[in-house]
Amino acid sequence: MKAELYALTHRGNAGDIAFYREVCRGAQRVLELGSGYGRMLSALSGPKRKLVGLECDPEFLSLAKRNLRMLPAAKRQSVRLVRADMRSFALEQRFERVLLPYNALYCLLSKRDALACFRAARRALEPGGTFALDVWNAAPFHLNGLGEIGEDDATPIASLKHAGRTWDVFESSRVRRTQQRLDVSYTYLPREGGTPYQIPIAQRYFLAPEIADLLGRAGFAIEARYGDFSKRRFGARSAQLIVIARAI
Repeated sequence: MKAELYALTHRGNAGDIAFYREVCRGAQRVLELGSGYGRMLSALSGPKRKLVGLECDPEFLSLAKRNLRMLPAAKRQSVRLVRADMRSFALEQRFERVLLPYNALYCLLSKRDALACFRAARRALEPGGTFALDVWNAAPFHLNGLGEIGEDDATPIASLKHAGRTWDVFESSRVRRTQQRLDVSYTYLPREGGTPYQIPIAQRYFLAPEIADLLGRAGFAIEARYGDFSKRRFGARSAQLIVIARAI
């Protein structure tokens, strides 16, 4: 249930598929960290590419397997799923590209965890390989005062159909800016009555200078930073932070 409802609620950001396709152009070996339910894997799969999706959650892996089975055989056979922790994984092969899309970095709840992930990504890359990630830009949010804030949406952020029922989706959040934490909970209420379902998502957001420092410590040089997937220049008020780094 969790993976299916999450997948219906979180469909990625406008332009991210096209962006990562361009990042991976010409690459025959690609690794995605935090591959979730297989959205990006499905889009990047191809008969001339070896694609590995790394995910630690068994429910997401199960849904990804079902989603990948719907691909044409040539694409389906190019994808391999691995259950592992992106902070400590070690794979036999090396990759030309390693991707960490759709805010997956923020699921790591400390600088130590993020550094471990970046170092594992560096070990997985061929010399000179490319590491690409995207997150929402936390700077405007973080600078809007300090302290603790709890926020609940009184109206649903979405309505969706699943398992023959209509679900209204409500979002609530708890902010602790001193710890750079933004913990979000999604509540799914079935219109037909019944037990609501909740998906909590713990997040630790990182500011752009922190990400740059951690990448440098892990053995990367930043080649580009963008504020959106159309490659606008990154600035303090950008909605997103997209980083392209090269293994050195």
